[in-house]
Amino acid sequence: MRKAMRVALLAAALIVLASVLALQAGARSQSDRNRLEATFTTSIASLTNRAADLGVVQVIVTGTGTVEGYGDATEVVGLTQDRSVTPCGAGSYSDSALRRMTVEGGVLVLWEAGMTCPTASGLQATATYQVDGSSSTGIFAGAGGSGIVTVDTVSHTETLSGKLKLVDPGA
Repeated sequence: MRKAMRVALLAAALIVLASVLALQAGARSQSDRNRLEATFTTSIASLTNRAADLGVVQVIVTGTGTVEGYGDATEVVGLTQDRSVTPCGAGSYSDSALRRMTVEGGVLVLWEAGMTCPTASGLQATATYQVDGSSSTGIFAGAGGSGIVTVDTVSHTETLSGKLKLVDPGA
């Protein structure tokens, strides 16, 4: 009788433990779905410099990297720099961009606005992004969110961090 009771208690404990672990994993994956963390290494694919007459430089940047939770990614960024606006002093300029990040499950489109400022280690850009769910496709269709982009122009690395709210496919 005691042995049967111990076996029953052990089975119940294992069921409770399995349930707790499953709940934690579900909560973690749901939390991960609400974050955007990405890094890219980039290069300039095209540059149109009209700073002398219009104060504007247009750049197309391409890159490869990873989007946390979604794997390997590529990106294309259409960037406009307004060199006549100096938000952080001489040598700085304002930026606006449209970013397209492609992963196996779809394309995530972001609108960005920011500035590039000179630092002791070179130009550094910071921007905020807004997810464009209407233009995004696949798993990102209808998504929302916002966050921050940092660009190190010396090392050609970009880091994105913020919120990403996917549409529940069951909704």
